[in-house]
Amino acid sequence: MIHISKKPFLHTRGGRGMKRKILAVVLCGIMALSLGACGSKDNGGSAKTDDGSAKKEASGGETYNWQIGNVLSADQPWDLGLNKFAELLSEYSDGRITATVQSGGTLGSEIEMLEAVQMGTLDMSIASTPSLSGFTDCMNYFDLPYLFKATDSAWSVMDEWLGQDRCEALEGSGFKGLGFYDNGEYMIGSNKKLVHPEDAKGLRIRAHSSQLQCDSLSSIGANPLSVAWGDIYTSLQQGTIDGVSGTTLTNMYGGKFYEQCDYITMTKHHFIPAPVVMNEDLWNSLSSEDQEIVQKAFNDSISYQREQAASYVEKAVAEIEDSGTEIVEIDADEWADAMHSTYDKWVGTKGIEQDMIDKIQESEKQYLK
Repeated sequence: MIHISKKPFLHTRGGRGMKRKILAVVLCGIMALSLGACGSKDNGGSAKTDDGSAKKEASGGETYNWQIGNVLSADQPWDLGLNKFAELLSEYSDGRITATVQSGGTLGSEIEMLEAVQMGTLDMSIASTPSLSGFTDCMNYFDLPYLFKATDSAWSVMDEWLGQDRCEALEGSGFKGLGFYDNGEYMIGSNKKLVHPEDAKGLRIRAHSSQLQCDSLSSIGANPLSVAWGDIYTSLQQGTIDGVSGTTLTNMYGGKFYEQCDYITMTKHHFIPAPVVMNEDLWNSLSSEDQEIVQKAFNDSISYQREQAASYVEKAVAEIEDSGTEIVEIDADEWADAMHSTYDKWVGTKGIEQDMIDKIQESEKQYLK
């Protein structure tokens, strides 16, 4: 796979390169300016008074002021959900627990922020599952093409058991999974109309850094290229790439990539939820009461975030079509068959087991209409 990113992706969980060190210093500086303390404090993240005793409210709980990283822009569904989460955290804790959402990639890329969460220099972050797959194999299932047949039924399976199961699978990785926000399904934006899988043959298509996702595109004859998020627009504009995948309609609209594409093909080849993760040591340092508050606040923010995501998609479709970019519908079964060789290569590796795939797909059947 050819890499043309100006900023290299960080794939390993254990690297200690200069970029990572600089990021850690910057993050620590930001944390020092917050009113409270982050999860690396000796008392588990509580702010302290001048005499060293932990600040406590009348309720007797510790005070926290956390930072949450988000690579996408403010006022997009991720940002709206996280701010609702922060609002509920403060409400449910009577103001003891507050959080500041840092959107727009101000704290780095998804990979960089996940590294910071794992290291403990950032409290929480949101990311797409393929970014988290660089740290743990337990999210690799979501990189399989056409694992699910429909978005609604996929969310039913997630809500029934799969979301909790994958959060529990993160244990020991340095991350505490709080749950998943809606991120949408992948599609392909291009200047060539793609109706059948073979139409993508030879096209240079931006892919996520996930090798599994790259193989999904290779299986239909495309040439996947790893391009950093911030370089996608100019790469399309300059013709360095012929199309963009590894992103959803929501993010294609938010990033204005559709302005450089004549067509957006609704392949929906990957269902990609957005996990929100917390530093595991910070989570473990919380009292059981505060853990309950944090989890309840997140759970109660999910329906709001999904509503915002649905509204955003409706707006995106209308404005994309008004711009002159054509939205192309395809035969999903035809594309799924074309990409099925990806399963032959990956099942049995990287934590991907056939029994789990069967369980997921059997669970979905009861929700398909």
